Amino acid sequence: MSTPDPATPVEHDEVSNVVAFPTPVEPTGTAPDEVLDAEIVEDDQPATGTDVVPSALAGPARRELLPILPAWLSDRDQFGATVRWAWRYCHHTARYHAVRVPVYGLRLTAASPRGLGRALATWYRWVFDAESRALRQSTVDAGDSSAYLALTRQRDDRVRLRLKISATTVLLSALGMGAVWWLYPEVMHTVLLWTALVSILALGLFGRREDKPIVTAAVLGQQVSKLTPDVVVRAFVGAGLCQESSPVTFAQPIQRDGRGWLAVVDLPYGKHAAQAVGKRESLASGLNVNPVMVFIDPDPVSARRVRLWVSDVDVFAQKPVPSPLARLEEFDFWQPIPFGLDARDRQVNLPLIWSSLLVGAIPRMGKTFSARIPTAAAALDPYVELFVFNGKGDGAWRDFEKVAVAYGSGVRDQVVELLVSTLRRMVADMNDRFERMATLPVDVCPEAKLTPAMARNKRLRMPLTVLSMDEVQRYLEHPVHGAEILALLTDLAKVGPAAGYMLILATQKPDSSVIPDSLRGQIGSRFAMKVMTYQASETILGAGTYKAGMDASKLLRAHKGVGILLGADDSELAEQGGQITRTHLLTSADVEAMCNRGRALRIAAGTLTGMAAGESPTVETTGSVLDDVAAALTAVAAGAAGAHTEVILARLAEMRPEFYDGWTGTTLAGALKAYGVEPTQVWGATPDGEKKNRQGYKRDAITAAQSARIDHGR
Repeated sequence: MSTPDPATPVEHDEVSNVVAFPTPVEPTGTAPDEVLDAEIVEDDQPATGTDVVPSALAGPARRELLPILPAWLSDRDQFGATVRWAWRYCHHTARYHAVRVPVYGLRLTAASPRGLGRALATWYRWVFDAESRALRQSTVDAGDSSAYLALTRQRDDRVRLRLKISATTVLLSALGMGAVWWLYPEVMHTVLLWTALVSILALGLFGRREDKPIVTAAVLGQQVSKLTPDVVVRAFVGAGLCQESSPVTFAQPIQRDGRGWLAVVDLPYGKHAAQAVGKRESLASGLNVNPVMVFIDPDPVSARRVRLWVSDVDVFAQKPVPSPLARLEEFDFWQPIPFGLDARDRQVNLPLIWSSLLVGAIPRMGKTFSARIPTAAAALDPYVELFVFNGKGDGAWRDFEKVAVAYGSGVRDQVVELLVSTLRRMVADMNDRFERMATLPVDVCPEAKLTPAMARNKRLRMPLTVLSMDEVQRYLEHPVHGAEILALLTDLAKVGPAAGYMLILATQKPDSSVIPDSLRGQIGSRFAMKVMTYQASETILGAGTYKAGMDASKLLRAHKGVGILLGADDSELAEQGGQITRTHLLTSADVEAMCNRGRALRIAAGTLTGMAAGESPTVETTGSVLDDVAAALTAVAAGAAGAHTEVILARLAEMRPEFYDGWTGTTLAGALKAYGVEPTQVWGATPDGEKKNRQGYKRDAITAAQSARIDHGR
């Protein structure tokens, strides 16, 4: 058996094992003065709560610097919230018990006879040394006479002394009362009254029953009781995230945080934060609160650390907060958009630059109101080109007609054809932007992306462009143009953000057959409000989000405008994970005023264009893609069965570059799919003259589709 180094301090645990203290490690990259200015704690040791395994057994020690003052002291808002909570708690508790003082008095009076009996029994056992009776009886049973005699003498001495003490106490009390009566006869009545009252209260307390407390707890409505380490440990044990022999530990003391309690908890080794997020309902049961009041977020410090926040009330049932956008005269769309508040009333910002947004929910959950927030922000930026299409056809979006380059409401043929023409021009312009950006100097166009200076330079003609579509499923399900709309939107979502194109799509039918992954997978930000199934929630938020604890089907119908906001790209929003967010309220009157301001800003900046400026939109006639492909095939050598896709695309770009320049095989396939035309293998000449069998379109299929279109009145 090896002998520990005598220079190394040791400690003995409860089973006498010798455990060496870990060697202190200085934090790297931290100056000594900085270490002295903060409290250094071992991450493996709890700040409060339960015992843990010594850190030497748990692995290498990790240290972090805790703030000198807690957040509720160093932050003005937190301090105000904590003081308000303490005042509300004390004020309510005092009033609650003050009203019940008569009841407490009656309960004490009723319990005083029992208290008197208990007091006399206790006095009798003390005076006559009842606690030593069992010891004397044991000497009798053992036949030890000497020990018995010694114990008896000791007992007699104690009884005589205690009788003298009792008699002296009674005598002095009687003399004291007599002296008061002799010297101050006028106050004797008051003294007797208070003596009787205090005696009754004392005897009542002594005679109270454990199952019937005299004083009841002050119930604070919906507010939860104070969160303690024991309660938190109980909840995590009940949720199966730890065991009583290996409980969770606390990285810092539990403290007030806004309108609730915050506990920073370290799970046992091997457990990770995603498991705790998925156990939200089980934890709420262990905490004895409603699940809507429990919020669990991973902590970036460690994979096993979570931040448990328990609200005092149902935060999402509160009155909606007006959007700060409604008070702004102008907004820079390059900045994150104020979108709503999280559970702790912190503002949640939605960055849409280099991204797009998908909003999904069942009807009447606030989907349109949510989609209008970023759209209204775009309306307040005079250097943003805004396009709005409302598939529902109601008046919820009509005010945007004042600022939109193109506006359409409903799914009438004219509106759908305008949308198709708009999308074709967008795709062509997007490709043209990329070609022109490739020729710009690096100092003008760094990283091959649009910059604010480029977007506001009218000579470059590359403004930020936002396309907002409500009830997008109605356009995607269109029997004639649905497939082409899907293909064009997918193309814009894939590469458009780098060129300044952003999509805002809202739907009440988050079905993978309506919005396939080819489009959904390209959208960077998702907002899922109340849906009926977890599959619908995953359709909006992405695969794997249900297992990670994000399920919009568990949101309550009573929570209007509440959803899970998730960033799925490389934005700041993505790093924060899924956040349950209560969107700001932007009323129709607010939207109207913002659109009026946006129109005035565009007129002043000279950027009001399109339908908002009174220009008539250029609409492509129905079936033009099919006819244009047929025309492209006429240029193919006589007798050829068809042409390769790249040959047809080249012909289309020559014929109508404003529409077809930049189209890909996927775009063309989506446009022709609506007519029942699918790409197939075609034997033909490549652009370099070589004969090969490649994917393309046959002349007979195009001709048959044209005939079918005429027969159906298209």
